[in-house]
Amino acid sequence: MTGQSSGVAEHRDSMVHRGFLYRDEEEVVSVGVPFLRAGLEADDAVAVVASKSNINALRDALGQDASSVQFEDALHWYQHPVRTIAAYHAYVEAEKPRRARLVAEPVWQGRTPLEVLEWARYESIVNAAFSDSGARVICCYDEQALPPQILDYARQTHPEMIDGHGPRTSEEYTAPGPFIATCDRRPLPRAPRLAETMPINTADLDSLRVFTTERAGRHGLTGDALRDMVAAVAEVATTAARHGRAPAALRIWTDNGDLVSEISGPGHWYPDALWGFTPPADAEPAFGLWGVRMLCDVVQMQTDTDGTVIRLRTRI
Repeated sequence: MTGQSSGVAEHRDSMVHRGFLYRDEEEVVSVGVPFLRAGLEADDAVAVVASKSNINALRDALGQDASSVQFEDALHWYQHPVRTIAAYHAYVEAEKPRRARLVAEPVWQGRTPLEVLEWARYESIVNAAFSDSGARVICCYDEQALPPQILDYARQTHPEMIDGHGPRTSEEYTAPGPFIATCDRRPLPRAPRLAETMPINTADLDSLRVFTTERAGRHGLTGDALRDMVAAVAEVATTAARHGRAPAALRIWTDNGDLVSEISGPGHWYPDALWGFTPPADAEPAFGLWGVRMLCDVVQMQTDTDGTVIRLRTRI
């Protein structure tokens, strides 16, 4: 294994996002250490966000150079896809004009199938969110521990993969837009018949907030989680009324330990599959779907000939 560049082109302002399927700590060290030291020599902002075992292996192998590298436990960093994007965005901005260089290791163990899909979506979104950041990133995947589906996601969401000959173009790579469209291809199951329903009237958002507060509270949502859900529902309802058509409706129910709030109605009222995954530009609304995604555990969006559905999910 080698961490050196091959014939794959690199550009100072373009992000380089590589996937790395490793078998043991020795391979992590053989790829990670030259990569990290190259960053130190280039005066990059160098960091490792990985499992504790891989952090320890890299720190030991780096020796005195480890003091110039920031180390973060992946379990603390990878708790929520959009919040993780926000954290990396803040890191990249804070380190400018230095270029960010990271060895990263997303956490896949213990995820539900829906959460796995959202983290695969995250890996794809990174290519768009940081496309012009100049960042250099190697994402590590434990080939021995992770199921084939997640390893397939690695190949589909990283433009380049690292193997025994160095980095190579991933033949399976899919650009973020088409990849996310594939994630959302399967229709959402219909809301249960017992879901509590309220028509959306933006002239009376107070009643919508009261309805959401009462129903969510009855299902066990409390504190900040309850306030976040009420704010997210009000924001999406406003978007539905502003950009969609009547009649729009709010439905609330529980599903496998999640509180689900669904806003649906005729019309197509979100612009593209990447909407809300990256921090808004100065000219965009300060809250919007970016804020909604930050407040909820999972946001599902689909649109078809019948209209648009947005589901907000929060663990109870």
